[in-house]
Amino acid sequence: MKRFSWRRALAIFSKEFKHIMRDPFTLIMALLLPLTIVLILGNSIEFNIKSIHLACVDHDQTESSRRLIDTFGSSDYFKTYPLANPGDVHNDIVDERARAAVVIPPNFEKNFLSATTAPVQVLVDGADNSAIMAIMNYLTIINRSAYFKIHDIPAYMSRQNPAMRVRYLFNPELNSRWFSVPGLSAVIIALVAIMLTTLTICREWEQGSMEMLLSTPATSLEIILGKTLPYAIISFLGFVLVFIVARVVFGVPFVGNYLTLILGTVLFILGYLGMGLYISISTHNQQVAIQYAAVVGLLPTVILSGFVFPVEYMGRVYQYISAVFPARFYIDITRDQFLKGSSIVSLWPAFAALAAIAIVLLAACLLRFKRTLE
Repeated sequence: MKRFSWRRALAIFSKEFKHIMRDPFTLIMALLLPLTIVLILGNSIEFNIKSIHLACVDHDQTESSRRLIDTFGSSDYFKTYPLANPGDVHNDIVDERARAAVVIPPNFEKNFLSATTAPVQVLVDGADNSAIMAIMNYLTIINRSAYFKIHDIPAYMSRQNPAMRVRYLFNPELNSRWFSVPGLSAVIIALVAIMLTTLTICREWEQGSMEMLLSTPATSLEIILGKTLPYAIISFLGFVLVFIVARVVFGVPFVGNYLTLILGTVLFILGYLGMGLYISISTHNQQVAIQYAAVVGLLPTVILSGFVFPVEYMGRVYQYISAVFPARFYIDITRDQFLKGSSIVSLWPAFAALAAIAIVLLAACLLRFKRTLE
């Protein structure tokens, strides 16, 4: 059995790195693609629902009813517009000109100021289930603010106002980009890592150079390391670019430890490099390899990683499946380091899972790789 030689591994590394430098497609995919995706999706993804079109029908036409409507319009959550005919409310919601409507009945001010019940009808578009809870929460909060505004008294002077002050930790402004961009970086780096390594072995087979590579004294481990390390470096450079964009363009704070984030990123990249390399070793055709990478790696990474849907709210079976993919644990690390800054001791389960997945996948590649032309 041949002993491992760093000299042979570095020779394959040098050959692969030179090939990457001469291939503009690989460089564009590795460096420009992450920047493009993070800029587009970072600006387009918004978890906070704002500027909701709210139709208002005021049958009372009093100062109190106008103050109620002004309270809704003065927030960033609603854009109010008047409707004279109550029958137009249904048509506006059906035609999606409005997401919700407020109908103020006659005698609203009289009932409100006399301390009797002053009901206001609220109609919400129930077809968009994702926005219903957010709209109702906004309506409840603003309705309470309107109570104090109509009475022209500060909220803190009312006995009805509970002595509770809410403070949002780590993300005081509830800026959705602070939450989405760190998770998006994990998806982007996974995309780059798995797609680049998926093509590396397949390209050798299709170009007919695999026979020459297998005829060299290099061992399977040396070939795998030499093939993997260049893409690990490029994937890490892609992460650095995404990190800079997150800090400079989107203003995402970073309160964690750089070494903690770097260690988690390296383990994360190795896991997806191992996944892509295993697909590349198992298939000798680049088109087939790309299809496998999309189905096996990319789709589960986006759906089951917790980037879109919280893992804890998934079914038990899907939670187990998500644990197979490194992004499931890396998203927890990167979001934590950007916003919370926990120590590596607190995050050790995620680091242990990333290390285990990377070792298993790279070991599987080593066992799968055959030094034959069959």
